[in-house]
Order: sequence, then C-alpha cells, then structure tokens
Amino acid sequence: MKTLLTTILLLMLSLPAFADQQTTVLQEQATLGKASVTLPYIDGSNDAAYEKQLNSLIREAATKLSKEVGGGSVSYEVKLNRPSLVSLLLTASNGGKQAYAGLNLDLTTGKEFTVTDFFVDKEQVQQALSDYDKVLFAEDGFYLQQQKYGAYNSFVPYNKLLDHMRIGEAGRIMQVARLTAAASGKTLVLDKPGLLALKLASNPSTGYSWQMSANSTAVVRVGSTFIIPREEEERVATGVAGTEILFLNVQQPGTYKVQMEYKRPWERISLDKFTFTIIAR
Repeated sequence: MKTLLTTILLLMLSLPAFADQQTTVLQEQATLGKASVTLPYIDGSNDAAYEKQLNSLIREAATKLSKEVGGGSVSYEVKLNRPSLVSLLLTASNGGKQAYAGLNLDLTTGKEFTVTDFFVDKEQVQQALSDYDKVLFAEDGFYLQQQKYGAYNSFVPYNKLLDHMRIGEAGRIMQVARLTAAASGKTLVLDKPGLLALKLASNPSTGYSWQMSANSTAVVRVGSTFIIPREEEERVATGVAGTEILFLNVQQPGTYKVQMEYKRPWERISLDKFTFTIIAR
C-alpha cells in the first residue's frame, strides 16, 4: 500500500513537469521498397491513437518521396519541436536527384496543422508569404516550398506576421517568456527578440485594465486575453476578478524599460504600477 501511494504521489508530482516538455522524436531505421530510410518516430505523447496516425503520415510521406527520386535514401530534420507540435523536413536523395516534403504535425488532433490554424486575415498572410506550395513551421519562422517536392528555400520570420497571429495560440509555436507582477524592479534577459506574456490580476468589469508603456517603439503590445477562474466558468457573474494576459513583442535587440499601470483609460491615477527592464540580445 505504501509503495502504491508513493507511486501515485510521484506521478502527481511529475505530470505538471511533463506538460512543458518537448515532444520525443525517436530515430527509426527502415526499408521502403528498395530505399534505406532514416525516419522520425513520435513517442510518449498523451494520445496513442493520434500518435499512431502521425507516425503513419510520416511513413506515407517518406514512401512518396522515395518513389519520386526512384529509391535512394530518406533522411529528416526536426525544424520545430514543442509540447504539442512537431515540424519535420524529409529529404529523399538518389544520385543527384533530391525531393523534399515538410510535415507540420499536431499531437492534439493527429493531423497536420496549417498557417490558418494560427494566423488570421488569410489575404494578408498569403501576401506576406508570397506564392508557395507548402509552408514548413520552424523555430523562428516559416520555410516556404515554391513547388511540390522542391526545396524550402525561402524564409519568413514569425515577427513579420505577429499582428495576424491568433495570440492565444502563440505559445504553442513560439518561445514565450512568462512574467507576473513579481518582475517589478527586475531584468528579463532574452537570448533574442521575441514574445513575452504578462500574467496579471485584473477585473475588467470595473473599467480597470493594465496599460503598457515603454521607452522605445521596439516594444509593442500585440494582444491580450482574460481568464476567469475555473470555479466561476459555469456561472454568469459580474465583477468576477481573474487574470489578464498581455502579450508584448520585443522587435529588435536592445535594452528597454517597460512600465505597467493598472488604471482606467480615462483616468490619470493608477491603482497599481510597476516597471521592469528587458535586455534582448
């Protein structure tokens, strides 16, 4: 009994730690027809059925690539690895002939994800990405394939389309630094420019909200969302306090001072305020 309780306790303690971990991508040696291939294999996800579907998609794409070059070998690169998303570049080679296929895999659906799953305003997004046959998501942006089986030669950074991102989904693709009011008087050091999310107590029904100002236009607010406490979700209540999440985009390297004020937009006096520093390298 003691052993069982210990096991349950360890599982309870370890599950939250797993939530933010990258997806496990194993390497598998296989033969497809006459081709010797090195395939990625997704393992350890929360849904075995979806995992099986995605591994089948990988094998099907590798089979088609191998046929396109008449056999040869198939290899891969992991371009994006997040807790629920993986993007892979498969390359088939035979002599001087090569063919490429990109796979954007969503472990929460068992299917491929696309640009429209994470970005709105399809016309503007299409214009920014120019003409393409397929988009491959990567750590910092998109790689574009101009024609089927062609190389992914063009690159567009996510920052170019941040205004069109479904901001609530940003953390699934991009690395997002998460802060609270405890950041007051402290410094956030970023290895590169990017997104940060400020999680702050708020009650919009009172007219108060968090306002951001910075000493540079290189730091911009790109969106926000409000989360009601779970115990309040099933009842309609006015005046329920919750958490306001503000997304800021640091657009270029530099040192910046950011001030946050909790106030009504039409009033000068704030109920709360704090400042912090960002150093983006």
